[in-house]
Amino acid sequence: MKRGCSGAMTRFACRYIMAPMSKPSKDDRTPAEKAGATARIVGSLKHEGYVPNAEDEAIHQRALRGEITSAEAITIFRERGLKREQKALTRKRPQPA
Repeated sequence: MKRGCSGAMTRFACRYIMAPMSKPSKDDRTPAEKAGATARIVGSLKHEGYVPNAEDEAIHQRALRGEITSAEAITIFRERGLKREQKALTRKRPQPA
């Protein structure tokens, strides 16, 4: 005889078992450990050619304050990167005489 259950059946007939929701773990690092991690990340970026400057920091600060969204900041950095790339390419090309 069938029970009045519908939908996906498990071996626990007519019972829906929900996994408990887990919260993200709290970052329990000290401020010194967080600063060290940030310094390592910036050091890695510098190794890859990133040079921090006041303009970039100003954009980061505006994003942190909520004046611009992170998507807008990414767009700004992308446009500036494309301009820099265009300048580098025009310098490398020999000028026709």
